[in-house]
Amino acid sequence: MEFSFFTASKIVLKQGVIKELDQYVCNLGTNFLIVVDSFFANSSILESIKKQLESNSKKTVFYSQIQGEPTVEQVDEVTEIAIKNRCDCVISIGGGSCIDVGKAVAALITNGTPALDYMEVVGKGKKIIEMPVPFVACPTTAGTGSEATKNAVLGSRVLNFKRSMRSDTMIANVALLDPELTRECPKSVTAFSGIDALTHLIEAYTTWRATPISDGLALSGIALGGKYLQRAFDDGNDMEAREGMCAASLLGGMAFANSGLGAVHGIAMAVGIAYHVPHGESCGIMLPHIMKINADVAQERMDIIGETLTGKRYNKPGDGAKAAVEFIFELNKHMGIKPNYKHLNIDPEYIPILAKASFGTSMSSNPKQLSIEEWKSFFETVM
Repeated sequence: MEFSFFTASKIVLKQGVIKELDQYVCNLGTNFLIVVDSFFANSSILESIKKQLESNSKKTVFYSQIQGEPTVEQVDEVTEIAIKNRCDCVISIGGGSCIDVGKAVAALITNGTPALDYMEVVGKGKKIIEMPVPFVACPTTAGTGSEATKNAVLGSRVLNFKRSMRSDTMIANVALLDPELTRECPKSVTAFSGIDALTHLIEAYTTWRATPISDGLALSGIALGGKYLQRAFDDGNDMEAREGMCAASLLGGMAFANSGLGAVHGIAMAVGIAYHVPHGESCGIMLPHIMKINADVAQERMDIIGETLTGKRYNKPGDGAKAAVEFIFELNKHMGIKPNYKHLNIDPEYIPILAKASFGTSMSSNPKQLSIEEWKSFFETVM
């Protein structure tokens, strides 16, 4: 047995911790770039953070133009702002897109632009050599787990791709999880980010690259997601559920950052790029179908997932796996996530292209390996 494990240097989950941010970050820098979702651009939270830092003689520069999924072009733009203002620490307050922008900028401040050069598959193979400036992640959604991962997912509207910029050094120095920041999440964001978290957890547990550490994290997170996602969706002010989903998202990020993902993410990314489907929604649609496929070779683990999600015991092998698939289908239906991609009206002639586009790192980690022809046949049943 041989494996390594990486995660954020310090993690704090606490209601109201954003009001204590200065206690955790003031020793990290002098000039702070603060990247925030546009939703928080004029919020009292930002004013509080500004006062906290400036009362400690720190300078602040805010960037609040994060909308939709991040691009390499935007990351280059923000990096220029950071360098111009001599920023030596980056704080992201927002969803996965916001955190990924901040994570990438922290690395590019010391390593230089353009971001495209560092992108996997589509870039020039350039590596992050110099240590990034300190990076702090404060998620406002419960799903991506980006506060605990070592990559930034970036796309390009010009070149039409979505890939990762990745380095072990890109993990956050500090991750502050405040469930209060997720209270105002719209139902759709709660649903899509929450099912994304469950996808991370389930894929991290079933991938052939799983480790004893990722197994423990994933199972703990699956239990939390099974208990709290529907509650958080039904009542955004249910703070026990919001807190539970923050923990589930974090555990998912910690797990898959070290074990990898699977076919759900490979397919969801290809469909998401081609048809502009939100990442979490695309993962949710595909998750139960891939769980059913993987049960052929990972039945024991799928049985455990079924028991963990439902809180029930199943005596007959395979019954837990069936219960797990049914649980996700029912949860998706409750939250308004479609059972397949047929509503996209995908041209059958485009299916082979999507099948080919789905292959990559995530697909190679899937427990059941299928040929392109087999994936094409599968796609015809869900598209």
